[in-house]
Amino acid sequence: MLQRNAKGGRFLKVMIASALMTIGAASHAENGITDTEITWGASIPLSGPNAGYGPIGRAQRACFEYINTELGGIKMGDGKTRKVKYVMYDDAMEPARALQNARRLVSQDQVFAISGNAGTGANLGARPYYNSEKVPQVFIFTGGPMFGVKEEVEKFPWTMPALLAYNTEAALYAAFIKEKFPNAKVALFNDDSGGPFFAKGFVKAAKDIGLNIVIHEEHSYTEPTIDAKIDRIAASGADVFVDATTPKFVVQALKRMAATNWKPAHIIWGVGSSIGGALQPAGVEASKGVYSGLWLKDQANPAFANDDDMKLYVEKLKKYESGLNPADQNAATGWFVCNAVKNVLEQTKAPTRASFMEAARSMKGQKVPLLLNGITLNTNGVTDGYPIESVQMAQFDGEKFVPIGGIINFEGKTPAP
Repeated sequence: MLQRNAKGGRFLKVMIASALMTIGAASHAENGITDTEITWGASIPLSGPNAGYGPIGRAQRACFEYINTELGGIKMGDGKTRKVKYVMYDDAMEPARALQNARRLVSQDQVFAISGNAGTGANLGARPYYNSEKVPQVFIFTGGPMFGVKEEVEKFPWTMPALLAYNTEAALYAAFIKEKFPNAKVALFNDDSGGPFFAKGFVKAAKDIGLNIVIHEEHSYTEPTIDAKIDRIAASGADVFVDATTPKFVVQALKRMAATNWKPAHIIWGVGSSIGGALQPAGVEASKGVYSGLWLKDQANPAFANDDDMKLYVEKLKKYESGLNPADQNAATGWFVCNAVKNVLEQTKAPTRASFMEAARSMKGQKVPLLLNGITLNTNGVTDGYPIESVQMAQFDGEKFVPIGGIINFEGKTPAP
């Protein structure tokens, strides 16, 4: 009937246009973005044995609040400035809870994207869902090599890591040991989340260059104490201890080593070597001499006292999240992740998730606050999905990490998992 008269035809066209506008509006809202606001999410371990990573989410929140309050929001590549509505839930770094939070963030909160989610297992558990919903899962706090390797990026294009891949870090540490302690008896210790990926890379690299691993132990998050395992490792006669565990267990290891007077050369992977989150809680004397690979500036290092990015970070973190310790590298990580997101949003040409991921997959020499000088973010489509592939080896002197040599750049050379 409506198609048989001009008036009815005009009415039908109006109805169709109205319906399309409604659908478009619904889709627009579902994407978590308007002309003035973008909804951002995070699933973070705020409780449980991995609550030491909680500052990643809290510092992100502080950073976004600073951006909203003092900068008026983020001017995106489409020319519009948007404030960030930040939504964060606790997952205790448990895969089941991470997936539950993912469903809540996407279906209920309608986030545009998420960032900073911690843990290899937790991110793996939620990855299929985020990708099925085409929601960016970016700058996640894990070095799991699967998150950046070409074959996996092709399967899960909406997921991107923040950290140096664990197998890259492991290869760097193996080379460092071979150069500095060529005849070492090496002990390898890892957790059961991201640790196995680091351990696999380290064992392979050690075999390739002739390092002698005399003992390899693994622990679970559910273990209340690792004292017996540290004692067993010490009894092996190892004189170099490679420690790929989370802050809670790094503290336990350092305290047990001090109590038993075991003093090997101690190398702690990047996610467990925070001064404020692990070394200070374990005690300065127990921690002195620890080696680690760094990619972020360290607030505890006096060399950065007058660094503009560091001064802003310390000032605004205290203002917007006063309970956090700026010396905790997990807080620094959260601040970095927020700024990495800001950097990509500024390059996002259209208010869509696809446009955001296009910008995230084509970073070239991007400088982001708190990254060490000489380390930048670089990606290249599915070919190179690792934003960070450089590291600075350093040793803790009881107050700060002192650099050893220059930046080691593995750009485009992350080993196959």
